[in-house]
Amino acid sequence: MDSVEQIAALTDGAATPSPPLDPQAAADAPPQAAADAPPGGGKRKRRTPARDILIGLIDDQCELWHDASRAAYVSYQVHGHREHWPVASRTFRLWCSSEYFRATAGAAVGGSALDDALRIIEARAINDGPLYTPHVRVGRAGGVLYLDLADDDWRAVEITRDGWRVVGQPPARFLRTPSLRSLPAPELGGSVEDLRPFANVRSDGDFMLVVSWLVAALRPGGPYPIAAINGEQGSGKSFFCRLLRALVDPSAAPIRALPKDERDLHVSANNSWVLAFDNLSGLPGAMSDALCRIATGGGLATRANYTDRDETIFEASRPVMLNGIPMLTDRADLAERALTIHLKTIEEAARRAEDDLLAEFEAARPSILGALLDAVSAAERHLADVRLDKLPRLADFAKWIVAAEPGLGWPPGAFLTAFADNRREVAEASFEADVVAVAIRDFVTAAAFPDGWHGNATKLLADLNGRVSEAVRKSRRWPMTATAMGSAVTRASPVLRSKGFVIERFHSGATSITIVPPRGEPAGAAAGMPAPLDDAVPL
Repeated sequence: MDSVEQIAALTDGAATPSPPLDPQAAADAPPQAAADAPPGGGKRKRRTPARDILIGLIDDQCELWHDASRAAYVSYQVHGHREHWPVASRTFRLWCSSEYFRATAGAAVGGSALDDALRIIEARAINDGPLYTPHVRVGRAGGVLYLDLADDDWRAVEITRDGWRVVGQPPARFLRTPSLRSLPAPELGGSVEDLRPFANVRSDGDFMLVVSWLVAALRPGGPYPIAAINGEQGSGKSFFCRLLRALVDPSAAPIRALPKDERDLHVSANNSWVLAFDNLSGLPGAMSDALCRIATGGGLATRANYTDRDETIFEASRPVMLNGIPMLTDRADLAERALTIHLKTIEEAARRAEDDLLAEFEAARPSILGALLDAVSAAERHLADVRLDKLPRLADFAKWIVAAEPGLGWPPGAFLTAFADNRREVAEASFEADVVAVAIRDFVTAAAFPDGWHGNATKLLADLNGRVSEAVRKSRRWPMTATAMGSAVTRASPVLRSKGFVIERFHSGATSITIVPPRGEPAGAAAGMPAPLDDAVPL
């Protein structure tokens, strides 16, 4: 067909009248149906579903991946930096809606299409995407440690054995949670002594432990010591905890009330790096155990919502900070994982407005953070060479701080001295707070047991019930059954051993317990009845 015939054919087609449009049919037709229908009422062209358009946009701009728990994530570029979000997050849903609006020149994606697309993206991230480890605030990638500044440009501090620097596009995949707040860009040339004017601590040893806890909080893996901030009313405990957290993990809610159960505790741990709990009057036994698991590194499995068989796994190891007027480390297992830091009461004449202190602290914060990063870099440099003659309970923490001493300007051995002094003080306080340990000490040393006391939990409960006061027997901490007494002895064993007692348990059909007083202390000494102690073999 030549050009004249083509023009004639087009003209004839244009002149062909279209059939009249039924008003009712037009009203019932889907949006833009009339626009999609070709002239003459032919077969309508199929529109691309909004779901497919959105999936195409995500394929073009995003990387899909998952973690070890098979949770789906997505990474994409925004304003020159790279962000990482869970596929199910509100932030990613908003990004999808925005990109669809931009790609379709103003159309809005429907909720059903968005949900369909995200279900497909989640499945592809889990089944087809690579496996990576997401991080909150602190993490490693390629053997290098990174600290997320959580600023608008998604920068991080790269910390190596040779120093540190602020970088964009860090390889560590950091997640942002709603409570996360930004750290200032650190500055070179600072000293940890810049923190001293804001630390209302009782002694130099307490200050050294505060700095040690901060340096440990910048380590990407636990176990971590629990900082138990203790002081009288008016010592500034809450304010001090807010300052400490602002140095390593600023948050919209820097200090919080203690969660009601372990599940809520793990939810908080998944959304924050540091856990700080304020104004505690005591710790329930179950929550004390849960905090120990969080500091050491533990998990919680609970039934997933709307399922009968699936589990939701919470797994985290986090630095923990507590404050309160009473001693919070009265349970031996918590005491062994804690640094008890004492604050002084602030005299009326020395009190200052919080606004003034905060302004001074904000001015010093970049240099203090830089000094802490210097210490972390020194720890990275020296950790492999650290050898301790005797490993304490928090061995990994102790090695990390010993390795960091050159970066802190501390003389060799200064930290271990302060740490050992604190361990003894905490052990003494936890011993005095353990009613079963005190009762065993008084009973075994007051009675004449040349070879120590021998028996089972039932006999021990009966013997101790005859020695302690009625007030102790009726207290909630006193065991009421033989089983509870056996558990209490297990908990009290570490603090009793710290006093020189030998605790042995034998399982041969029935469980028996042997308690031997400290070597060299005659049995019956407390009652004025000298009796030599035979040799005993400790555990």
